[in-house]
Amino acid sequence: QEFAKVRSTISQRELSVLKLMAEGLTNQAIAERLFISLHTVKTHARRINAKLLVKNRTQAIVKANEVGLIG
Repeated sequence: QEFAKVRSTISQRELSVLKLMAEGLTNQAIAERLFISLHTVKTHARRINAKLLVKNRTQAIVKANEVGLIG
């Protein structure tokens, strides 16, 4: 239930960013890998945190693992 709810609100691009965060990439490295600007990565990160109801990247990764988004 929680997975379905979160999955339906997280965009494909946000999911890509989240997976790269979980791999330990920096925002700059994520930007380069996805061919987007650093600003865009930070925007995606903020939206991910808001959607997962967390405050930072570490919590986002933990929560995404818990609900089965990544891992």
